[in-house]
Amino acid sequence: MNIKSETILSAFRQLSMEQQEQLLPSLQLAWESKSPVLQKVKTELMEKQPLKPCPHCKAENPLKRGKIKGQQKYCCRVCNKQYRENTGTVLYNLQKKDKLQAYLEEMRKGTSIKKTAKIVGISIQTSFDWRHKILSSTAEKLHQKLGGEIQCDELELAQSSKGERGLQRPSRKRGNDFKRNEKGKKNTTVQVITAIDNHGVKMMQAVETKRLTRQQISQALASKLERNSTLITDEHHSYKAFAKDKKTITHKTFIAKAHQSKTDKKVNLQKVNQTHSELRKFLDRFHGVSTKYLQNYLNWYLNQKNIENLNNQLQQWFYGIVGSQIAYSIYQLTKLNSAIIRT
Repeated sequence: MNIKSETILSAFRQLSMEQQEQLLPSLQLAWESKSPVLQKVKTELMEKQPLKPCPHCKAENPLKRGKIKGQQKYCCRVCNKQYRENTGTVLYNLQKKDKLQAYLEEMRKGTSIKKTAKIVGISIQTSFDWRHKILSSTAEKLHQKLGGEIQCDELELAQSSKGERGLQRPSRKRGNDFKRNEKGKKNTTVQVITAIDNHGVKMMQAVETKRLTRQQISQALASKLERNSTLITDEHHSYKAFAKDKKTITHKTFIAKAHQSKTDKKVNLQKVNQTHSELRKFLDRFHGVSTKYLQNYLNWYLNQKNIENLNNQLQQWFYGIVGSQIAYSIYQLTKLNSAIIRT
């Protein structure tokens, strides 16, 4: 240990236990941002599963077919298709992988796409594409089921066509010139269905609609709720219709203006309302999110909340990036509607 390190360690020891506890996560993140996290994660995953299952038919125990550009090639014994270790992941066909960790660090900080491009040394279009490639890997990790008591409500947001050209309406210059749905006119809102159980597991689903229907609620919630759980909502008729069809759950309601049940104060939507407040703050820093990408940003918010108290946040992001075998196909679907950024 050199003199500089001993000086830093001595100063650290002089701090109180509470100050040391507050400083340690920052030190861990600073160290992690400089260490080769991606290679470490890839090595760990290879040790757990030396042979990658076929991404086409899911068959295991493939044949090895040598390496190309440092990547292991495989041939499936069942469907006879060839693939590489990065096939299906965000890393597939990704150029400049050496810049990915620096990019992810800026993304974790909430740095804008343009500023990140300048810091990392990539084009703005590449910065935009990387953001959505990375976010496509979060969807697979957020398929947890909700159980126990589940609060559920929707957050209404304005539809946004940010980045699009050839709009069929005058462009909005400010967020406050948004007009809600008017009778007989086109839909102008997005409903974010949010559900939170008493263990803190969250689910969010964006739906472009004026008012939620039973079918839309069912598509968002039906497969996410465990048997014998209790769903808490306001008296929205669509939630009642959904719960009536869902015989495996109990449904508790209250009048929305009352904020909680008159007979049971535990029947409320406090967790959901707090989450909606946090989500608004999260989205505000992007100065508007296009509706077609909103679900990606909801997944980003949920993933960040899941790992915000961990010291190895970059490592957790890379586990999703390398581990998700359907991320590339999700990104390709997103790309069909993605923007071309002209700089």
